[in-house]
Amino acid sequence: MELVDCGLYTIKDRYFSDFKSDRHMHNKSEGRPYYLSIREHNGITWFIPISSKVDKYKAKIAQDEIKYGNCIYYHIMNFMSDERALLVGNMIPVTEEYISKEFTISCQHYIVKDENTIKAVRKKAARYLSLVRNGKLRPYVDILRIERQLINRSKNKSFII
Repeated sequence: MELVDCGLYTIKDRYFSDFKSDRHMHNKSEGRPYYLSIREHNGITWFIPISSKVDKYKAKIAQDEIKYGNCIYYHIMNFMSDERALLVGNMIPVTEEYISKEFTISCQHYIVKDENTIKAVRKKAARYLSLVRNGKLRPYVDILRIERQLINRSKNKSFII
């Protein structure tokens, strides 16, 4: 399966067994949650979980905006005449081998096309990753360790072939 930037996907259960953590979101038999894909130049794609609990995350966004002036952990997007919360603070690195399936509507892969949403989410994700990489934030899941392991696997595969 070819990965499309800003597409929605689910992740195989194998990802969560390969990268064990008590802090991972629960993968409901590869059915939920869906993730928004954000591609990076190094072969890693960051998957941002999507939640239907919009009111909960709107309240968290409001709290962060009062306290810090903005919120990088969450973003609300329009999704098929409704709203969904993107949980930027829970994003994880993934490679194509761990993708279970695409989210489809009428057999068409759903891809987020709203430029404002894409721009805002990319900006929040980049800021979040920068803070994590610089040791200013510590995510629940050691995403940098997982990213390193995925990059090393990718290098080893290309070396072997």
